[in-house]
Amino acid sequence: MKAMIFAAGIGARLKELTHDTPKCLMTIGGVPMLERVIERLKSAGVRAVAINVHHHAKQVIEFVESKGRFGLEVLFSEEPQLLDTGGGLKKMREFFASESAFLIHNSDVYSTIDLAGLLASHRERQAIGTMAVMRRESSRGVYIDRDDHIIGWTGECLSAPSQGELLGFCGISVASSELFNYMGDENIFSIIKPYLAAARATKRVFGTLVYNAEWVDIGTAEQLKALQSRLGV
Repeated sequence: MKAMIFAAGIGARLKELTHDTPKCLMTIGGVPMLERVIERLKSAGVRAVAINVHHHAKQVIEFVESKGRFGLEVLFSEEPQLLDTGGGLKKMREFFASESAFLIHNSDVYSTIDLAGLLASHRERQAIGTMAVMRRESSRGVYIDRDDHIIGWTGECLSAPSQGELLGFCGISVASSELFNYMGDENIFSIIKPYLAAARATKRVFGTLVYNAEWVDIGTAEQLKALQSRLGV
């Protein structure tokens, strides 16, 4: 099984913390975030990963190489220009061309979400996309209906769907290669856009509500330091 890890971000909200170190190599409990994500993906059955890189790309590549690529097949996707999550995935289209289910994980997310359970739900529904969502505040929330279908997102700047619940996307999902059929000609875009296009065309994109799991986005210095103070630097 394959996975996509988004590790290209500049980490601007972390300010001076990412001046010399990429966000994905920030440590929690003495372990870099990227390593935590890779090990969790391995435990879910992943054997090959694509990692996009941009900010301090050489550091990220050298770190993964120093770990013997974690015993995985690893393909680095260097982005001279940041492509956002959708564009980053689109660039790796050939790598995922024949996959009915592959995991997608942000490298700045610390979580205990059941990845195997997310995969099982995706396969059971024969979904194009399965997005892990939580009841939390989010600047990029998605709306789901009572049957767990994705029906909208806040990035459209439209009024809320009348029958949808607003939930926070966790930056963790499962996709089928069919998702690439719902990407247009643009190269820089959020992954939520093709998920929503596929959802409206097929009703085969779902939000799986996560309960009883820890989830922390280390996107800000405050969030990073709070997690480090609890689990150690």
